[in-house]
Amino acid sequence: MYQRNVSIKIGGPITPGVKKLLILNASVFLIQQVVRLVSETPVAELFFGLSHEGFILNFMLWQPFTYMFLHEGWMHIIFNLLGLWMFAGEIENYLGEARFLRYYIFSGIGAGFFIALMNSYVFSKYGYSGITIGASGAIYAILIAYAMLWPDREVLLYFVLPVKIKYLLLVFGLIEFFGTLSTASGRGGGISHIGHLGGLIIGFLLMKRYTSESLKKTAKPLIFENWKKKKRLKDKRKEIDNRIEAKRIIDELLAKIARSGMSSLSAEEKNRLEWARRHYYPGGNDTVH
Repeated sequence: MYQRNVSIKIGGPITPGVKKLLILNASVFLIQQVVRLVSETPVAELFFGLSHEGFILNFMLWQPFTYMFLHEGWMHIIFNLLGLWMFAGEIENYLGEARFLRYYIFSGIGAGFFIALMNSYVFSKYGYSGITIGASGAIYAILIAYAMLWPDREVLLYFVLPVKIKYLLLVFGLIEFFGTLSTASGRGGGISHIGHLGGLIIGFLLMKRYTSESLKKTAKPLIFENWKKKKRLKDKRKEIDNRIEAKRIIDELLAKIARSGMSSLSAEEKNRLEWARRHYYPGGNDTVH
């Protein structure tokens, strides 16, 4: 009988970097709610969300960074933070806190520039542009990093259907690609497909760089260790060959000494015998005279 052990894990480790991002996103969202209560206009979104009017026309150059910390509503932030909690901890354990935070931020900013390009295109062609907010670009970068590191791990799609993460990301990528084409044709639908696609692309490129750097760092000590191992083997072979030759010389010259006495050895033979003694008895201090 074949028995398969199945383990289901909900969520990942809350590592220091993940904890900081969870707190930061939640805090900014709560501030958004307070601002919405006291202001009739969406002040936070207008200044810190990403729009063509703000970023390009009014030179609000911080928007590709700040937009990723704003969220539209409770479901929006819950799903983004859920993705962060479920997948980011193990990635941080792999990359380290500092590199993980850089990965998250740069992926979000990179996705923001993809959004800005699409906003400019839509504005120039159709004369309108919306405001983009949310961490989805960075979250999609987290997903692609997870799929690159552990492609055969299974996740529960809609918490029901088990599917390997590499296939899930392939489906996500196709959805966002065709969604981006739809946005470019003037049918946006309120979802930033270009932001998701940008997060996948930037995350993929960054992870390729990080993993190649890790391989180089690992390869250097391996090359050095292999060199040392080969040198040790070469030195050992030389030592064995020298002992074999030393044994032959000692047997030959001791036989001559037994026949004719020590005085029968020439100066060259005494030097050969001294060399043989040193190599056959390494570490010895006696000298043949």
